[in-house]
Order: sequence, then structure tokens, then C-alpha cells
Amino acid sequence: MYARYLLVGTVLTILVGMVGPGAASAQRDHAAGTPRGLPDAAELTETGLVYTVQPGDTASEIAERFEVTTEQLVMWNEGLEPDRIREGQRLRLDTGLRRIVHTIRAGDTLAALATRYEVAVNDIVRWNRRIRRHSIRVGRELTIFTTVPESRSESIGTPQAGRLAHAHQLPRNHPAILVRYPQRAWGTDEAVRWIVDAFDAVRDAHPDTPRVAIHDLSRERGGALMGHHSHTSGRDADIAYFQNGCGEECRFRTIGPSDLDVARQWTLFRYWLEHDQVEAIFVDYALQRALYEHARAEGVPREQLARWFQYPREEGNRYGVIRHHPRHANHFHVRFVCHETDEACR
Repeated sequence: MYARYLLVGTVLTILVGMVGPGAASAQRDHAAGTPRGLPDAAELTETGLVYTVQPGDTASEIAERFEVTTEQLVMWNEGLEPDRIREGQRLRLDTGLRRIVHTIRAGDTLAALATRYEVAVNDIVRWNRRIRRHSIRVGRELTIFTTVPESRSESIGTPQAGRLAHAHQLPRNHPAILVRYPQRAWGTDEAVRWIVDAFDAVRDAHPDTPRVAIHDLSRERGGALMGHHSHTSGRDADIAYFQNGCGEECRFRTIGPSDLDVARQWTLFRYWLEHDQVEAIFVDYALQRALYEHARAEGVPREQLARWFQYPREEGNRYGVIRHHPRHANHFHVRFVCHETDEACR
């Protein structure tokens, strides 16, 4: 049996999922910035719980408090001598909770964030005392404590024969997006976030940008989607082109090069391309030249143009991220890359 005297300040690491259920529920609520149920001497960081050894603490008492064993504390903390911990030492524990910072995007609501991170709206308000419950400002950062992983969605299989787990729905109240069928507007966390971020970039660069229709991503659990050969795994989206003179809303409409709002369209594509977020963007070949020439005029290097565009290669050449596919004169189809956390994505 290990000795019971601890030197305050020793840092202990407890692996995710190894801490018992009493660790996060045994104590009373505390001040803003500390989730309910944690002792006063504990705080949550981006990587997990940190506990500061208090006068009189022993290894066995701390282990009992967090429902682990002293042997586990030693196993998880190389060089730890449980009989020599000191007052003031910091012990790393992990109850499964993480502190994250969420930047509010257009379309976010506290209710939606609470659902996303599996917490209560009241807790978000308590952790962020300066926010208003019914009015959250785009760009503001919120502190949230959650057990939900940073990326909980999964794109499984291929776009043509796949499925989707823990899907995220495209926001219906975003000022730049017009969602046609909410029940067909599900995707991975990343795909939805990348769509929203790219449209925010367009709005930042081009004031008074109209809303653009987005018809289909995937069903909530993925799988076959009527009218499509792909869209099964949450990484595909059909989106209307930015068009000259489309007023407040740009909807699906067959267009030619003179109809394309090239500046806005290129801003959207360039955001995805520069962030390496897209596997392919299917665009009617007749529209590619205008985009190519605009990108070239903006100073995009030729070698980058050659990698991003199929044009000026022939229509049947499959090289390039932006490339031709039949029946894409009235909308484009974007396919996002597999996220690194989606191990079964193909």
C-alpha cells in the first residue's frame, strides 16, 4: 500500500473516461467559469481538469474523491511519489469535460449551442456572464464546458454509398443562405461550418450580398437521397450560383458566363480552396473561364490555377478541383474533404 501523504502542487493525470461519475456531481455549483459539481480547488482547462492540492490532502483521499485508485494516479503520472505531494501542487485529472471557446457565427442561437454541446442554456449563460440570453453577437467568444468531442459527426463510407452519424443541420436563419428542404440539409459538423464560414467571408468582402439557395446536403443519417447518386455521407452540397441581378435571393437557374456574379462566386470558391476544405467543385465548363480569368487577375499564381482549375484543359479532362460535370449550369456541387477524425470516411 502506498503512503498517504501528498505534496501539494504535484500534477496528476487521469485518463479520459477513467474518472468515476461522482467526480462531476458530488459538489455544489460554483462561480462563473467553473462548471457545477467541481471542488473549489479544481478548474477546467482546454485539456481537462486540474486540481490544486489543499492542506491536509492525501493521495488516497483525492483518489477517493474522484473515484479512482491511488495506483491509477501513480500509473498515470510518471515519477509520482504519492507520499510526497505538496500543498499547492496541481494535479491533472480528466472527468471527460473540456473547456472550449466557441466563436458565435451567423445563425447560432443559445438553444442550438446547448444542443450541440449537450449542456443547458442556463449553464452557458452562467459561464458567460456578459452575454444576453436572447441576443448573442456574431464574432463573440463563448466559454463552454462539455464532454462532447470537438468533432462528433462522422462521414462513413463514400459519397455514393455511405451514411452519416451525429449530423449537424445547416442553419435556416443565416442571412446569406436559403435552405430549401431542412430535412435534406444535414452534413458533418465540418461541412456545415465550412459552408457558413465561406458565405460569411463573401458577406465580409461584398456588402449587400444576396441570399443563395442551397437545395440538398444529406438526410440526417445519410444514405440514399432521392434524385442523387451521391449525397449519402454528409460531405456534398448543391448550391445556386451567385448571379448578376438576382435581387435579394439567388436561386437555381440555368446561366451563362455573362450571368455569373464572378467576384462573389470566386470569393466563395477561393475560401474553400485556400483552406484545403474541398475535394471537388463541379461547375459547368462554360462558366470556368470567367472564374479562371478573374482569379488570374487577382494574382493567383499560374501553378495554383493549374491545380485548382480544369480549364483551360479540355472538358473531358478530370484534372483540377473545379471541374466540369453534366447538368451543373444551374447550380454547382461542392464535395468537402474527409475530416481527419472520420476514420471510416472514403
